[in-house]
Amino acid sequence: MGAGLRDIAPKEVYSVKIAEAAGTGDFEVVPAVSGKKITVIGFFVTCSAAQTVTFESDNTSTQTALTGAMTVNSNGWIKGNYNPDGHFKTIAGERLIVARGGSVAVHGWLNYYLE
Repeated sequence: MGAGLRDIAPKEVYSVKIAEAAGTGDFEVVPAVSGKKITVIGFFVTCSAAQTVTFESDNTSTQTALTGAMTVNSNGWIKGNYNPDGHFKTIAGERLIVARGGSVAVHGWLNYYLE
């Protein structure tokens, strides 16, 4: 079994809000940081109408799905409880985006660290 975050040096944790108005297309949650991976350790997402939400790693020309398409029911929510080892991480130097399967607003928050 590999070492977990609790077994290595402390990390600086960042928090961002997710607040994207109704519309179409993907949107950026965390901008790219050269040479760094964005490791998500907790999130909460809500939508005003049913749609799917997928977290993806993006280099502006290619997107790599980090999660499956998660269905959020009308006025429902999904969350990833605190996981110090990370739920998922981007490819180094790529930004974290949300790809939505509908055109309604997406709101919430996300906690992450860089590695």
